[in-house]
Formats: sequence, structure tokens, C-alpha cells
Amino acid sequence: MIGRWLMNKILDPLPVWLQVSLVLVCIGFIVWDHSFATKDAAFILHNHTERPISEAIVDDVWIGNAAAFNGYATGSGVICCAALKEERVEVQWRLSVTQNQYDSGVRGENRGKEISVPERAGDDLYLHVHIYPDNTVRLFWSETMQSRFQVVKGR
Repeated sequence: MIGRWLMNKILDPLPVWLQVSLVLVCIGFIVWDHSFATKDAAFILHNHTERPISEAIVDDVWIGNAAAFNGYATGSGVICCAALKEERVEVQWRLSVTQNQYDSGVRGENRGKEISVPERAGDDLYLHVHIYPDNTVRLFWSETMQSRFQVVKGR
């Protein structure tokens, strides 16, 4: 009721052509936003290394951290949302250490790699970032939080 009263107070003094123009501009913006604007992505980090990842960054977007691979689980939570506009992105991560690794002399180290972003289908929301022990990084899009790369204990 208050919204209707407020709209009448704002729109009534305006000429009809201006009212129609305002409505068309609003509709045009909504159509453009859904059709042509870059879609945001949610990021899921998967760590396949025996060391924790204390931070991971994809093109200046912090995408989280992940525990060391325990043989079964690789993932972190979902970090939302940022737009990726480039065909190639810089993936940077910091390998941290567990207490046992620290006691044996292993220290944290920064790593990075430039990689191509795969094609994105219309309904894809999640960008899965998989980091492997040999510094290999694999990216893929999906509609769900499920990873298409199978986790096999010991690999």
C-alpha cells in the first residue's frame, strides 16, 4: 500500500511519455543484464596434495583454502561470487604445512600457474579448481558442486 502511494506520488506528476520511457529503460536494463552481462562464478577449490593450501587465488579473486588430501576428500567450501572475463587466468596458491611436516623441516611455499579457462555452458555456475601434487591445475565448469574428477585413494 505504501509502495503504491509512493509510486503514485512520483509518477503522477510526470508526463505519460516520460513514464513509459522510464519503464522501458528499466526493462531494457534487466534484459541486457540477463543476456549480455558477464555471469558471476562460484569457486570450489579441490586439493589433491599432501599439504594444506592456506590460500588460493584465481585472477585476484581469493577462492579459499583447503585441508591436505586425506585420501577421500579434496574440497573446500564454495566462495561466491566473481566474474571471470579472460580466457586465461593466473592461479596462485600457498602450500602450507602440517605440524609433522613442519617438524621434519618442510616450509610453506608459493606456487602459481597460468591456465586456460574451459568453455562455460549457459547453466554452469561453479568453477572447480583442482590442484595436484605435480603443480598441475585443472579447471572445469559445472551446474552443481559435484566434481567430475574422481578421487581415488593414493592418487
